[in-house]
Amino acid sequence: MALSYQNIADSLNGKFKTKQDVQLAATEFQAKHGPKGNGGNGKKPYKFGNFAVDNVGDPAKQAKWLIDTGTRNWDSSVGQLQDTIRNNLSDTGPQVPMTFYIRAGGAAKARAEINPVTDPITGAITAYEVILHCRN
Repeated sequence: MALSYQNIADSLNGKFKTKQDVQLAATEFQAKHGPKGNGGNGKKPYKFGNFAVDNVGDPAKQAKWLIDTGTRNWDSSVGQLQDTIRNNLSDTGPQVPMTFYIRAGGAAKARAEINPVTDPITGAITAYEVILHCRN
């Protein structure tokens, strides 16, 4: 699983590298998923697998990615991952850079570790580091 995730992480890292990149991604995100990412008015609610699948061109790989990112293969942290991305890209979110790292795992389910990076003076979130721990 780590190899396919690394390709996605590389793509997402390019998309969320700078504040300007994230603001552009947020505009696209809101157009596709609504201002808060919850869908409505003909827009689909945001899900991590569906969001990242846009970066996978091969239909067979898209299907595998969607299966790999389902709740059967993830622990409950996938919900926190989705909430973090949704909140960051929403119209009222901080829209800060995000860096994704992949770690090979030994567990039966994948998990996400989300680390907000904060300004030491103001405490404001300035970035997110997201470590995706792959399953066996």
